[in-house]
Amino acid sequence: MTDLVFVGARVIDPASGLDATRAVGVSDGKVTYVGTDPIPAETTVDVSGLVLCPGFIDLHSHAQSVNGLRLQALDGVTTSLDLESGTLPVPLTYAVAAEEGRPINFGYAVSWAVARMHVVDGVPLPERSASGEIATSLDVFQANQTGARFNSPATESEVDKILALLEDGIAQGGIGLGVLLGYAPESGRGEYFRMAQLASRLGVGVFTHSRAKSNVEPVTSLEGALEIVGAAAGTGASMHICHLNSTSSRQIDEIAAAIETARALGNRVTTEAYPYSASSTGVGAAFLAPDKLHRFGIEPKDITYLPTGERIADADRLAELRATNPGGLCVIDYLREDDPDDQAKLMRAVTLEDTAVASDAMPLIIGGERDLSTQWPPDPGAIAHPRSMGCFARAVGRLTRERGVFTLPEAVRRCTHLPARILEETAPAMKAKGRVQVGADADLTIFDPATVSDRATYDQIAPSTGFRHVLVNGQFVVKDGELLVDALPGRPVKGRGC
Repeated sequence: MTDLVFVGARVIDPASGLDATRAVGVSDGKVTYVGTDPIPAETTVDVSGLVLCPGFIDLHSHAQSVNGLRLQALDGVTTSLDLESGTLPVPLTYAVAAEEGRPINFGYAVSWAVARMHVVDGVPLPERSASGEIATSLDVFQANQTGARFNSPATESEVDKILALLEDGIAQGGIGLGVLLGYAPESGRGEYFRMAQLASRLGVGVFTHSRAKSNVEPVTSLEGALEIVGAAAGTGASMHICHLNSTSSRQIDEIAAAIETARALGNRVTTEAYPYSASSTGVGAAFLAPDKLHRFGIEPKDITYLPTGERIADADRLAELRATNPGGLCVIDYLREDDPDDQAKLMRAVTLEDTAVASDAMPLIIGGERDLSTQWPPDPGAIAHPRSMGCFARAVGRLTRERGVFTLPEAVRRCTHLPARILEETAPAMKAKGRVQVGADADLTIFDPATVSDRATYDQIAPSTGFRHVLVNGQFVVKDGELLVDALPGRPVKGRGC
């Protein structure tokens, strides 16, 4: 007898093209039945009128804490991966997450930025302190991104050492190489090309925040994208462009054309985007230097500094914040909400063929510090970019029901099977995710297409609504619309080297 069966749902399985009413059975963490007839089960759940689909897979989330992932579960996410920033040392990060427990599946790329900081600036790698506390790789990166040599070329021997650390990380289970190239734009082009060669040899992907973020020649967003496309052509590696929307900005038409042509020629270039006109990062980012803002068409007042909630008044205040707290999170209005041309460019990025939905979720912060509390609900004073908890609801709700940008099956595909397929070579476990098929992992999202909606704003966190049930490895994490606080069934997703 099956442990659990859902009946009456509209089942969307992008892998097979199924879009019909079906019963779905679950036992021992796997999908065991998909058919037209109900079957005997210990528990039967009537989900008539709802959509049942694979759990959403987020390729790009920095919200790797218990509460960060709880908020993602309430947005339909069952697997959350940090593939842009990544981590180092890889085994330590996986061990800490497993010890704490996670509500959804988790995984990491190997961090080029931390490896580079360690080699060129002598920044220690994260480790357990005597009290058991551990600085995350994101903490290390944010605190040291303005280091003396991080944003400058490395010597050949230093590049050798960086690549050795990356290769070790892959052998220890890292899911590809995470490369924050845009935060060290003056690093060598040869170093990046050698990373792509390493990835090709190891059979893993490279997940890149492109080098340039600019609409002004020379060194534009187009050049940044072409570097990634060129690395794919020159090495055969699988190259992934992170948050195509924010790094392409107003050059998306040219970049999209280059990507489409490169793919047609057989180059392995994949993409992701999130449907928001504002981005978020540390105020010390290289591309937020006061003398560079004009390059992508913004002013200091277009940046909101989250620790204080202030709109940054002028270049002097921006310089002060960058000097005193470079890791302080901010929100950047990189496109105008009220400009139809800007919104068309955002949609061009989001709707580019085979572009996955990925959130770039950010950590919750309170008073400028990361909120690592596990209390639920989170402190009402916590704040983060709304994409951190509403990206997927916006894609399957607002962009389908209200704007008609996607059909519902296409939106589901971009949230589920497409990201799974992007990762299948790098992380073989993904072959069992992103599907509603017998033998697949029972990571399932069940939602009401008429009501699913994002609610978070730039001023206040709030979970999405409309997600009725979310299962991870066959266990409810969200049931009847409510988070099950004690549910921590998330498992590690690791790369092929482990």
